[in-house]
Amino acid sequence: MKKIILHILISIPFFFSIHCGVTQPVHVIPKDETRLQASFGGPIIPLGTIAIPVPYLNMGVQYGFQENVTLFGNFHTTALLFKDIGVDGGCAVRLNHEEGMYPEITAKGQLFFFWDVMRSNNIRVFPMGSIIGSYSTGDRSLIYFGADNLFQIHKADYFFAPLIGYQFGLNRNMTMQFETKWLAANKDTRHGVFEGATSIGGRGNFSFYLGMEMTLK
Repeated sequence: MKKIILHILISIPFFFSIHCGVTQPVHVIPKDETRLQASFGGPIIPLGTIAIPVPYLNMGVQYGFQENVTLFGNFHTTALLFKDIGVDGGCAVRLNHEEGMYPEITAKGQLFFFWDVMRSNNIRVFPMGSIIGSYSTGDRSLIYFGADNLFQIHKADYFFAPLIGYQFGLNRNMTMQFETKWLAANKDTRHGVFEGATSIGGRGNFSFYLGMEMTLK
């Protein structure tokens, strides 16, 4: 059991660097508005005879730069436990509004940066592009779906992660999200530490996330 836990802990930083949290923002926010955001959750992994989700915490901020453009950034809090500095940032752009059967479409560009403090020359940068479609289901709620497309530069590779989630209001200033992703859906995960605990056809691994957003007055 101790060996299993050790292998999992060693592998977490890399696995999370593939797709590190709930999708935020799901769509652009109003111009000049600022929101604090947080994401908690991760992939389902085997631990002895059971499979459990591993928690990973990100905290960040969104800013409505223009009517159709939102800037955002995150600090990867849990990465510090492994002596890694992890940050990401990017922008979300509204491509079209929801109309009838057509969803609102948001394109998101994001850049992840990880630095291993113990080995100062171990720096990793991961660009990611996402396309998100969303349908309003109420005054402050919506269902959304889409995919993350992450590229590994230091050793050329590509990771595809389809996703679906639900966002709803808790009060006037706070919203909550539930989301699931099929991480690395294009990769064979039948072997290794994670052993496809929740894979489909031996590929990828499912993850579950909880997200929160709070609008600053």
